[in-house]
Amino acid sequence: MPFARATRYRQRVMTHRLSRSVTSALLAAAFVGSCLWGTSPRAAAAASDGLERTSNPAGGSIVAGTLGGSSLADATAALLRRVHAELGSRPSVVQVAQNQRDHSVALLFTAAHGRTPFTGVAIVTAKPGSEITGAALYDTSVRFHSTVNGLVQQLGAMTTAGKPGRGARPVQISPAQPLEPHGFADGTGSIGAPAGWNVAVAGGGSALAIAPGNAAQVSYNMHFGGIDPGNPRGAMFLRTASPMARAGFHGIVSPYISDPVKAWVAIVSGMAQQRGMTPQIHIESQSDVGSGAANFTGTLGSGPKMIHFIAYAFVLPPNPIGMWTLSDTHVYVSNAELARQGETANAVLDSVRINFGAVAAQQNAIRKMFQAKFDAEIAADRQADQNRYDNTQHFLAQDRAAQEGMHRSAVAMENYSLDRAVVVDTRTGDHATVGSNFADTLVQGNPNFQKVPASGLLRGVDY
Repeated sequence: MPFARATRYRQRVMTHRLSRSVTSALLAAAFVGSCLWGTSPRAAAAASDGLERTSNPAGGSIVAGTLGGSSLADATAALLRRVHAELGSRPSVVQVAQNQRDHSVALLFTAAHGRTPFTGVAIVTAKPGSEITGAALYDTSVRFHSTVNGLVQQLGAMTTAGKPGRGARPVQISPAQPLEPHGFADGTGSIGAPAGWNVAVAGGGSALAIAPGNAAQVSYNMHFGGIDPGNPRGAMFLRTASPMARAGFHGIVSPYISDPVKAWVAIVSGMAQQRGMTPQIHIESQSDVGSGAANFTGTLGSGPKMIHFIAYAFVLPPNPIGMWTLSDTHVYVSNAELARQGETANAVLDSVRINFGAVAAQQNAIRKMFQAKFDAEIAADRQADQNRYDNTQHFLAQDRAAQEGMHRSAVAMENYSLDRAVVVDTRTGDHATVGSNFADTLVQGNPNFQKVPASGLLRGVDY
């Protein structure tokens, strides 16, 4: 990719690296909202009357239970007030993910206890006809990245510990499976995946890991795109590209879509349709995290095969040939495997480590390779132009010479038919056209005059 685009790409990837812990925390919150609050309100009340605080032996605290208020907003405010009371400072909401279908909201917040910064996730669920339940999981900002998974597991145990109400089914969230490291062959990073998972992509700063049976999928910094058929050079590519070039293009034919969520939906839908599928994509929540970038959650499909996803995407604008690029990081977990694979998928995403220096060096090498190729093509084009010019000039010179010879021959024939001749004064070089008899008299025994042959006739003088 051009250098300026590569620079923007590295800046976006660095931003995503810094926010990956945020994505992991919201992923955990999404799984909590989908799995933990499936118990009846009676069971939730039995587990904790009001809000109760519990400490996690591995680090961090949980405040969970039922909440007062008649709306999701009121209950969320009440939960944040309790966090304020626990830590002694008002929490600041960093990011919000709302699931309108499940009537729940997940918040990422920061606060301080004295001079110690804290980070946490708050989840509130307010389904119609049920008591409003909520939980806040928090720890010091230094440790939260490593303790959030344990906090989620402990909250799951707390939620299912009480006796379920009629028709309720306890949900047991499985801990993350042990991960095996997989280094990228090109040295640009690594990813951890459980035994049996297929690490399908591992290179160029990107990764893709797939669970057995496609029960879960973790994608990091994968690239897709669109090509604008309205761009003349893009249209030329679509008409003339070889099968190999077309196979190397991972994307759709579409004008540039600047909204990252809409672009992601268009690309996922378009690539699925290329495989004969028509996916149902439902976006449940989204939050912009910068120009051309967003975090969002939702579902793919419906019924038993429905997939839950959380994604981060950003879009780069079109290049001169009308190609635009979307970078996609996502976690897919099937609805049936959400409790069993959710924590594992979160751990796989969190295990990604990128060597950004190696990625930059690789991008620079690719840029130099393409630049050298472009320079060679430009030099070849210039040489071809010069060769065409030289050949044209040579042809024109030959044509002029041929025309000149024909003209001289025609004048010589005319002089002959009119009984004329051209003589030259050898002393001055002056030419004159005279009658043939007079010319014979001038040159006979007089070295100062000579007859001029047809090849010696002068343009503008003799004809």
